[in-house]
Parts: sequence; C-alpha cells; structure tokens
Amino acid sequence: MRLLHTSDWHLGRHTYNVARRPDHEAVVAEIVALAGEHRPDVIVHTGDLFDTGRPAVTDMTFAIETLRELAGIAPTVVLAGNHDSPALFELFDSMLGGPGSRLRFIARPARPADGGILDFPVGDDQRLRLAPVPFVHANRMIDALEDPATWLGSYQDRIHVIEEMLGAGLAAGYRHGRDVLVFAAHLHVGGVSVSNSERAAFVKAAYETQVNHLPQVSYAAFGHIHRPQALPSGANVRGRYAGSPIQLDFGEVGEEKSIVVVDAGPARPAAINTVPLTGGRPLRRFEGTLAQLQELAPSIGAELVLATIDTTTPAVGLVEAVRDLLPSCEILEVTERCAARASTALSGSDLPSGSEPTFAELFGEYVSESGVGRSSVKAVMDTFATLIDAVDAGEPAAFGAADALVGAGTRAGGPTTTSISDDLTSAGQAGTEPGEEQACGR
Repeated sequence: MRLLHTSDWHLGRHTYNVARRPDHEAVVAEIVALAGEHRPDVIVHTGDLFDTGRPAVTDMTFAIETLRELAGIAPTVVLAGNHDSPALFELFDSMLGGPGSRLRFIARPARPADGGILDFPVGDDQRLRLAPVPFVHANRMIDALEDPATWLGSYQDRIHVIEEMLGAGLAAGYRHGRDVLVFAAHLHVGGVSVSNSERAAFVKAAYETQVNHLPQVSYAAFGHIHRPQALPSGANVRGRYAGSPIQLDFGEVGEEKSIVVVDAGPARPAAINTVPLTGGRPLRRFEGTLAQLQELAPSIGAELVLATIDTTTPAVGLVEAVRDLLPSCEILEVTERCAARASTALSGSDLPSGSEPTFAELFGEYVSESGVGRSSVKAVMDTFATLIDAVDAGEPAAFGAADALVGAGTRAGGPTTTSISDDLTSAGQAGTEPGEEQACGR
C-alpha cells in the first residue's frame, strides 16, 4: 500500500509583507498532480495547514477546494498544527468529515476507544492503521484523554503517555500479514535541525518529545519542522518530517522542498522516497556591489530577493537600479551598506592602558586643545576635579584657596561678582604665552 505525506503549507503566509498566495497556488497544484500520478491509498497532512488560527475566507476556501481534490484521489487526513485552530478543525470535520468520510480533520488526540485510531481498508485483504497526534499545547489539558495528575507532569511525559496509549491501540487487533501501522504527529522531536522560521516558542526543549518514545510502526509521519529531513539517529522507527512545500522565510534559503511517498506492506520494511517540489518562488539573499549583481543577474529567475548593496559613497535610486537588474524578481528590501558612513569601534589598544579614559583625562584633552594657557592648566584642572568630587559626594563644592576663581572679588570701582566661566576665561588670558592667539580669551 502507498502513503503520501505532506505538511506545513502555512496558507495565508506573508514574507516581508508580500503575500505568498501565488507560490502556494503553484506548489499545491503540483502536489495534487503528484498525488494523481503516484495514486496513494492514503494521504496525510501533518499540520499547519494555515499560517494563523484565524485564516482569511479566501485561504479557507482555497484549502477546502484543494483538500477535496486530494480526497477525490485517496482518503485524506489533516492534523491541526500549532498555527491551526482546533475549534476551526472541529467545525471543518463536522461539516466535511466524520467517520466514513474521505476527508478528515483531526483537532485533538483521542483514546483508541474514542476514535483515536483510524482504519483504512486497502484492496481486499489489507488495512492501514493510522494513529494521529495533532499539536498539543503545554498549557491545555486534553479532555477525555488526560487526567489532572497526568497534566501536571512535564510536556515530554504527557506526550509519552499519549504515544504509549496510541501505540497500544495500534497493536490491539493487529493482524500479521494484513496491517500496516502508521504514526502521524505535529511534534518537535529532540535532535532535529530547525529552519529558524518555525514559531520559536514551540521548538525549544520544553516542547521536545524523544525519538525512542515513538510507537513501533512502519512509518512515522511528522510535521512542525520546516526543513525536510529524516528522524534523528536513535529513533526506534523510520520516519520523516515532510517539511514546508515552499521556502517560507529566509531561514529556509537553499532548502530543497519535497513530499514523501511511502510504499509499505505487512511484515516488511517500508520504502521511503522523497519527491522534489519545484512550484513556488525561492528566496534569495544577495550581498555585494551593483556590478556583482549585474554579473549574477542573468542566472536569477523569478525569486523573492533581499539585497544588501555595497557602495563607496551614498547612492541615489538604489532600489530602482536593483529592480532594473532583476525585472523578474519580487524585491522585498534593498539595504545600502555605504563605506563612507561606516563607523569603527575603538579597540582596547586605542584607549589609555586598554581601558576607557576617565572624565579627568577627557577634560584634560579638551583643555589642551581649547586655548587655555599652559601656566593656567593646573588651576583649571584642579577646579574641575573639585567639581567632579562634589558631584560624586552629592555635596556643594568647596574650593578653598580656589575661591578667587569663583567667588566675589574687590576690583577697582567697587565689589563685583564673577562667574566660573568668567574667571576661567580670565585665567586663560592671563596665562597666554607670548606668540599665542589672544582670541582664545573672552
């Protein structure tokens, strides 16, 4: 018997505010055509049908029409992923699915006795038994499947209980020579390689399940991770992540997308084959000069492009220049990296003793360049040090012998009051050396 495995369509996705609908239309049509070519007995979609729990009506219509096409080829089962709404999947299943239907939407795991195992007759004497596990949120208990004591355990332990329960359900009534067992789940298996385009909160250690906890089956179909790949080494079963059918974000640049076609028979190993997908525009990140982009441009087809352009001086019309070079591409963003605007961080060797200069050192450098006479520098620096010490202590400054610089004085014609700036400037004038510019005074 033959199984077709696809996953993580993320219908409704936008990349840098560009709708991916044209790419999805192309790749989904390709998947339908491949299903018609390979004629599977069962089709499994392992979750994240939509990119959001509240998809647009147009995206729901597109999904339902496509899934009905697939169901016309073979019975089709769709699991809810972490991006999907379980309530919406329950509504879809009540309207379009249900027992006996060729199109089923699985919103939540269920006990084997409550329909948690799906049986599909194949031919006259074979049967495919499928145990589906849609995404399980760590903060929600699954009614009729988990009790409060189980729910209070770790996520990994909770999932292991579900896996053991469904494994036992698959084994119950198993007939050697007739049945092929399949496990399908939207889970993060520890040790897989992520694309960094997945929702980060759900691909961390707290959401991992272990490869050696999976039930014994002919094939384990997984969704949730966007990079197509086999299960990590150490798995006690053979299986794959089908991955997303298009490059959804720039963490997936360079990934070759595919569907999985599995040929399995009772009591014999499954043959697992990946079938490449070519529909949908790939993503490209370019960094270099306009001249380098011009040289590369003839080899670039219809792609979604992020461009970083190196320039020596600020350039005008850079976006238009990139668009002219890549007329078949969707330009998502153009960033100029201009050498004339580049800044260089100071290294330790640029600073005194490898450390940052003190206020006093900075002020001393300023004074030496500001025109204060050499004979007055010490008085100015002493005054500055007194002020800094007063700020650090949170007290009024006490100048003592330096009061002549900041206090009241008696001058010809009567008492006068001078400011700090007046006296510092006067000190600078009085100490001007012969030949220095008098303009540095007041």
